[in-house]
Amino acid sequence: MTAEEVNYIISYFSNLIDRREAIALSHHFYSAEVKSAPDNSSKRDWLIKKEKMTDDPEILKLLDAGYEQLRLSAAENVLKNHPGKVFFNCCKICGKLARTPRAKQCRFCGHDWLKTIRCPRF
Repeated sequence: MTAEEVNYIISYFSNLIDRREAIALSHHFYSAEVKSAPDNSSKRDWLIKKEKMTDDPEILKLLDAGYEQLRLSAAENVLKNHPGKVFFNCCKICGKLARTPRAKQCRFCGHDWLKTIRCPRF
């Protein structure tokens, strides 16, 4: 799976990510913010209460192989566990992945989906 596909899944299908993986991803993101906060212990406690960070060693173990590996694993699990809910919006001309699942124009070749679909006017 390419880095672009991982980003696409994490960005647009994050609701399908396993809860433990989502907390681990969030923990990594917020840990830098907590380090720079003047009163980092109270901020950390608040983030743990909101399930944005964790003290759970099993969830933190998911980060042992690194953040990028966790992102890849989460994206692969989403594809494996929800095959019918994830779709890649690829250009029919060049085959490259569109910017979003709802995009109607290719950012690479400029092909426009709307120009090829003829809808009757109401």
